[in-house]
Amino acid sequence: YVIFGSYEQDNDTSNGKEAIEWLVLDVEKERVLVVSRYALVFQKYQDPQKGTTWETCTLRKWLNGTFFAEAFDSESQKMIVKSAVKAEKNPYGTKVVDPGNDTEDKVFLLSVKEVEKYFTSEEARRCIPTAYSIAASNLGNNYGEGKKTTCNWWLRSPGNNYATLVAVVNEKGLFFTNGSGYLDAVRPAMWIRLEP
Repeated sequence: YVIFGSYEQDNDTSNGKEAIEWLVLDVEKERVLVVSRYALVFQKYQDPQKGTTWETCTLRKWLNGTFFAEAFDSESQKMIVKSAVKAEKNPYGTKVVDPGNDTEDKVFLLSVKEVEKYFTSEEARRCIPTAYSIAASNLGNNYGEGKKTTCNWWLRSPGNNYATLVAVVNEKGLFFTNGSGYLDAVRPAMWIRLEP
């Protein structure tokens, strides 16, 4: 894990934001691919929920706008690499749902293929939500505070049969490739330059 940036996580705003822990997934020459260790927030993929792609969804705009500005100071922002993000089809299912166009993003979500590559077990794919993410989403009744309860988290791949749904990893660490259209957790991913 590496520490980079900060975001409210313990749901106690009086002590300021907490440092974000990132799981290192890949290393290339002068940069590393990371994904947040914990689910930092619950959001809809598209608001209002309707047929969309990673290219056009409101979650992409939020990650590269509001989240990027709130979580990283100006020096940290310079270290985050604007990267080519592939619009990958869902590898499962009988109906091919259009994944949209490739994008260039500083912050993005992982695809089904990337999660298969970097997370080799159900246990590794399970994700714990922060106390703040639970409280801010009004999902407090669904998760036991202080317990290592896991949650669904968004991928950028479309659902395998319906254009209105998006693939997620569920609370058990299994792929729910049919897709979700609800309020699910966000684990931002990005490439960080090792040297400024």
